[in-house]
Amino acid sequence: MCRLLGVVASDHAALRGVLDSSEGFCELSHKHKDGWGVAWYDPEGDLAIVKGELPAWSDPAYEPSLAAVERDIAMVHLRRASVGIPVELRNCHPFGEGTVAFEHNGQFDVTERMRAYYAENGLRPLGGTTDSELYFGLVLDFFSRTGSWPDAIVEAAAFVTRDLWVDDPADNPNALNCLLMTPDALYGYSQWEPSKIQPDSGPDAYVLRLAQRPDSVVVTSTHWAVDAAVPLPERAVVEVARDSLEVTVHDPAPLGGRGTD
Repeated sequence: MCRLLGVVASDHAALRGVLDSSEGFCELSHKHKDGWGVAWYDPEGDLAIVKGELPAWSDPAYEPSLAAVERDIAMVHLRRASVGIPVELRNCHPFGEGTVAFEHNGQFDVTERMRAYYAENGLRPLGGTTDSELYFGLVLDFFSRTGSWPDAIVEAAAFVTRDLWVDDPADNPNALNCLLMTPDALYGYSQWEPSKIQPDSGPDAYVLRLAQRPDSVVVTSTHWAVDAAVPLPERAVVEVARDSLEVTVHDPAPLGGRGTD
């Protein structure tokens, strides 16, 4: 289980205001201590990602990385590794491909059937061993077919869900919460299974929240106080336009995707 933070702001000063006041978010790394990452765009529009495998609160590179963030959109991730997945830099989020960055909060079982599909269809090569990076590869694959980031996220989540249903129709992924950042927008998606919340986590552990302000929009996990933050609707992609801060809530999808009832 991890913590996610995405910010879209009217300008760099507004973005800095959010990041400079995110000490409470960093405090969560005492528990979510298995690495961190920051993603943003440089003045040329290229994607920049910096990661560390130490807890953010104790890593001397974390604050300078936040300070290096430029422009008006960024994502931050605090990792709490799933059981059996090593704490290594290559497994830290966000993951990037071209100008797109992705981070995930949750866990799902990766079946051999899914691994075979991934390999046989030549999806994005995996640099690490996380289910999260495979999830990102599925999102990219569905985007190549649909040309729509909201549809790609929903269909990737549905693909994972339906794969588990093959072996057990009552089984759902622990959580597929994610943030995806492009040069045009920030996207947030919430899907989680209440029955699979870990014993040491609160009932809102997987809730993603949205806070709209005059000069910024914040999408973040719980356990960090954010004024006027409201929960994201389940299985509905929330899109925050970078040029206007307009928030669009796309229609919720059934658990098995757009093609199911």
